[in-house]
Amino acid sequence: MTLCDHVQKCGQLLTPLYDLMHFRLLQSFAIHADDTPLLLLRPRRTAYAWVYLGDAQNPYTLFDLSAGRSHTFPQRFLEGYRGFIHADAYDGYNAVHNNVRHLGCWMHARRYFVEAEPSDPRAVEALAFIRTIYAVEREIKDEREKLGETFTDADAVRLRQTRAGPILATFADWLGEQRRHATPKSLFGQAIEYSRNQWSSLVRFIDDSRFAVDNGEAERAIRPLAVGRSNWLHVGGDGGLKTASVLLSVCASATRQRLNPWAYLRDVLDHLAARSADADASDLLPDAWAIRHARLN
Repeated sequence: MTLCDHVQKCGQLLTPLYDLMHFRLLQSFAIHADDTPLLLLRPRRTAYAWVYLGDAQNPYTLFDLSAGRSHTFPQRFLEGYRGFIHADAYDGYNAVHNNVRHLGCWMHARRYFVEAEPSDPRAVEALAFIRTIYAVEREIKDEREKLGETFTDADAVRLRQTRAGPILATFADWLGEQRRHATPKSLFGQAIEYSRNQWSSLVRFIDDSRFAVDNGEAERAIRPLAVGRSNWLHVGGDGGLKTASVLLSVCASATRQRLNPWAYLRDVLDHLAARSADADASDLLPDAWAIRHARLN
């Protein structure tokens, strides 16, 4: 049996665990989503790795590798999902969140102004607004760490609405004023249009403490692929996309629980090999596995 055969066999054994994590992820109140391109050799084309992060109650990081970037891929993966989605402005998610459950990303909005700053100093003022929004988030984090359980989710919402709310209102007025004096096709003009077009999703975070101010979690989760492709260069063929999705997801979800992925995989594969394909694998989920082994140790 070749190495590829062994890898494919591992992927098949782990598929029920992947499916269970997928089911649990779709129970999340809010999901973080992002994607990055990969080179696919057979057939030669651009493939994409999509990443989806569940919330604290469903702490799984799942990858879905696809031979293209059609909107059908996130729609198929998120079929039946009724929660909120942290994502960029890619319209492939529109059918899932219908714009009313879309949580925008201030990191993306900020990047547009960073790119515009060398050619238009007015972008500096926009960056100052965004910096102040993040300062409120740091203040909330500090208060939560200092006060512990006495600092409630309601306290976080109150701080966002009373401190970030007025900043956002002033920033919205500023964007409207600057739009009248900006060249639409300039970098500064494009930065303004991005923020204005995404405004309803960008300000939604102030209404619930479970919402994040940006999509940084998904970007950090997918960064190893973006960095790693400089070393492994490509995916051999579309036949391996499913296996890669399963293995990446299991390892990423284990890492999220601060587990050693290799030790976790060895134990889980032994258990799965000894069970029937339709056996309940809930006890092998990374969070359940971590709790059980913490008790044993």
